[in-house]
Amino acid sequence: VAPTATSNRVCASLRVCTSREYQTVAPTATSNRVCANLTVCGANQFQSVAPTATSNRGCTPVRICGSDEYQVSAPTALLDRVCSPVRRCNGDEYQTVAPTATSDRVCALLSRCPRFNDYEADPPGET
Repeated sequence: VAPTATSNRVCASLRVCTSREYQTVAPTATSNRVCANLTVCGANQFQSVAPTATSNRGCTPVRICGSDEYQVSAPTALLDRVCSPVRRCNGDEYQTVAPTATSDRVCALLSRCPRFNDYEADPPGET
């Protein structure tokens, strides 16, 4: 409160934002600091922007791997999920291990039938 001819100035301690808050309005000579709660990222989000004393935390939805991808690394509170394309076996390969949500397809080279001794009794399929 400002002083008058018959009263002294009244001072008050500035508010201190807690570790779960950030400053939204800076204090002035005649007003207190204003703090707001930091955003808490949800279960399907990760922190994409770190909070500061004067800015809020930024949260981003966790990436979902597509049907032609598998998860290379799981998301954490601070990192997004990493996905990679599922390998396709080449024409001279066949699938030995099918891809899963967290592993790639494994391919192996097709056997070659010796010329003049054998024939291809069961042609390979596509993967």
